[in-house]
Amino acid sequence: MTLSKYRRITGVLLIFVIAILTGFTIGKMYVDNIDPMSVVSADESSLRESEDTVSKWVEEAKGGKKATYFSAVELYNIAEYNLYQADKYYKLMTGKVVAKAPVIGDVVQDMRSVKIFNENIFMADKLSPGFQPICTRVIVGADNDIRINSKGSFVDGAENITGSFDSNKFEKVSLDKYKEIFNSDPHNVMPYIISNTICSNSETFSDVVDNGDGTFSFSFTLSGDYLALSALCYSYEIKFSSGAVGVPTWKSLTMNVTIDSSFNFKTITYDEAYVVKVPIAGGISSTVIDSFEDNFYFGDEVPEIPNEVKEIL
Repeated sequence: MTLSKYRRITGVLLIFVIAILTGFTIGKMYVDNIDPMSVVSADESSLRESEDTVSKWVEEAKGGKKATYFSAVELYNIAEYNLYQADKYYKLMTGKVVAKAPVIGDVVQDMRSVKIFNENIFMADKLSPGFQPICTRVIVGADNDIRINSKGSFVDGAENITGSFDSNKFEKVSLDKYKEIFNSDPHNVMPYIISNTICSNSETFSDVVDNGDGTFSFSFTLSGDYLALSALCYSYEIKFSSGAVGVPTWKSLTMNVTIDSSFNFKTITYDEAYVVKVPIAGGISSTVIDSFEDNFYFGDEVPEIPNEVKEIL
């Protein structure tokens, strides 16, 4: 193989890791330290706040406690609880993935992720045109009726990155099979686990700031083992999306969160860095730097589930 051909193949194989769905993992906790990065596996329930604890915070919020009464960790969990309790919601993530590929340098790919829950149907589109195009749709109906189409096509001339999906190319997947692939529950949509176990050091989260416009902001900064634990579920999404050899090793995360006066997520920005290995020459490592922004919508701002999606279930 010529050097120029090797460079082209290396560049194509080393890129584009984009988030899908989040949620679930199992097993006895262990931590493998890779200084200054970490890979971990753990029992998810041991990392999250208990239902009783979150319910207590939610009741305090409903009882009139102002957002600044709570810590950043508490507010995040209240907003996450409210998201999953909502009759309908819409989460739109946009941003860029930068893969620092050996030999050829940085390679950049746009990303757009759409997640809608409405009429008791969950729909998630993952869209990223480029050298290694990703155009997938996941649909979850009643009783975990799951359909996946990983062979969509992009709509030319669309104002935003948009996918088109042939109804005949959806595969019906069992819940167990879904968890085997993604190691997550199909209804989970938040990439990181945030709890007092993860954020045991007060330096990992900021004070809550009243923005004076009915919104409140706070941030998280994680690295090392605690970041790897926080990304416990998200890591499997990355493995699936990138075709990596194993889950990524984590370097850094800065997450800036804004909620509204009803304790609902409004926006979240993510600046994250990790290393993945691709299946070439025994596994070549590439550092990936993501910059994403989530926007959340509720009530009348939530789009309807397209008819073609309903017809598939």
